[in-house]
Amino acid sequence: MGSNASIMLQQDDLQNICQQTGFAVKQVQRLYSRFKTLDKRDCGYLTRENLLCIPEVNINPLGERLIDVIMEDYGENNQINFKQFIFLLAKFRRAKFKSSITE
Repeated sequence: MGSNASIMLQQDDLQNICQQTGFAVKQVQRLYSRFKTLDKRDCGYLTRENLLCIPEVNINPLGERLIDVIMEDYGENNQINFKQFIFLLAKFRRAKFKSSITE
């Protein structure tokens, strides 16, 4: 898979991620910072154990199942890199759109 440890957010990467996810630049930077905090060994990816360090996930009765789904859908070899992490989080982002449906 190559080394993900050297992932740095370059301006081009940042702009592409913003366009593809709908996150603002500051949001992506904040999420990158959180990712790096969770990546305690600075490997460039998160493991199940890293994700279980998120208190809200750890105390959730469905936390382990949630991580199973994340790893099945987004991860590779039970690891999730930053791009996979942010695209996963983008699924939960509230979309801003105008509905053409009138009731």
